[in-house]
Amino acid sequence: MPPFIPPLNALLAFEATARHLSFTKAANELHLTQAAISHQIRSLEDRLGTTLFVRARGKIALTTAGAEYLETVSRLLVELSTATDRVSQGGNEHTLSISCLPTFATECLIPLLPGFRAAYPHLRIQLSTTSVFDAFQINAYDVAIRYGSGKWDGVKCDWLCDEYFFPAMAPCLLEGREDLGARAILADTTWLRTYFTSLYEDDWPEWLVAAELEDVQPRMELGMHMQLTTLAGAVQGLGVVIARTPLVNRALRSGAVVSPFGPRLKSKSAYYLATPESRYEHQKVACFRHWLLEQAAVHFRVQPEALTCHGE
Repeated sequence: MPPFIPPLNALLAFEATARHLSFTKAANELHLTQAAISHQIRSLEDRLGTTLFVRARGKIALTTAGAEYLETVSRLLVELSTATDRVSQGGNEHTLSISCLPTFATECLIPLLPGFRAAYPHLRIQLSTTSVFDAFQINAYDVAIRYGSGKWDGVKCDWLCDEYFFPAMAPCLLEGREDLGARAILADTTWLRTYFTSLYEDDWPEWLVAAELEDVQPRMELGMHMQLTTLAGAVQGLGVVIARTPLVNRALRSGAVVSPFGPRLKSKSAYYLATPESRYEHQKVACFRHWLLEQAAVHFRVQPEALTCHGE
């Protein structure tokens, strides 16, 4: 009888579940249902004749056997991805695959892409927008634009720009109130709140503390998913938003929103161009990296004070 080799889907389900220690997060990452992930894990455990996870009180943990198995499975998946990438490059030297955060893609990258296309007309671009990023999935793309510390396994990172955050609003919400201070304006304006999950706390609390306005309460709040929608709401005059550079740069430059008061706080995280180590020296990747770093110096690294139409 030939040796048993688990199906790839089962190994992917096991690796994602073990990495997150969550069936729900593994299901979201692999675009499957939680029931499908659980079924894959049970089938794998049955075939192996051993328990990979301990389940108790709504939480899971790896068994000793599961931890040992994960070490081998993770290494093999990365090796398989790298080998596949190496073999497939021969037919894809003219296709550049980019993974990008949705709001950054819309507000920062796509408006500049015509310039890249003009400079490198032979390259075909495949742009995917996603917020998921980990050491395994990065191998599915040539490059990824990501937000964070810049320290991720399996990739080389080039710093693109820092991030600053501060209130911004449509000019119509400021008309006739230009001489009022931040306290009066904020107390009489709807606040737009950005959330990603029910547990996510946006930038309003930190900014209010820095501005010594912790006691100020909004007239009304509107919650929206992602900066892409809260920024669009601010442009339409729905309320005031805590905007972030470089995502808000275009809107500030065009006057679609204004930043009437500070402070303008620097985030602990920044934007990076992340490239799988195996692809860093590829010519198409190098072309995109050099072009994007040039664009970042001009469009992304501008101090917020230079973008806003209104001073302190």
